[in-house]
Amino acid sequence: MVELEDDVQMVSSELDRTFIFEDEGHTLGSLLTYVLESFPETNFCAYSVRHPSENKIYFRLKVKEGNIVEEVFKRGIQELNKVLNHVKKTFNKAITNYEGTK
Repeated sequence: MVELEDDVQMVSSELDRTFIFEDEGHTLGSLLTYVLESFPETNFCAYSVRHPSENKIYFRLKVKEGNIVEEVFKRGIQELNKVLNHVKKTFNKAITNYEGTK
């Protein structure tokens, strides 16, 4: 589940948003940060786990003027999904090839 949260110090903006992922951790945070940092529209991208007993990540994204943060975020999720599907396909192919050599 993903929630949206505006930072207390910041006025809500199309350029800056904190997304909260429940039941997620460093794996998703790190991968999504890697993908979104590669986008030229990204000004800042980071995640945090505020407390070890809290099972959620807070994902902060700021985009450059002329962009909408939610659109860039959605594109990042779609790009990450493509990467993970490629990894899954490559892994399954390697397993099939390995089993064929036994």
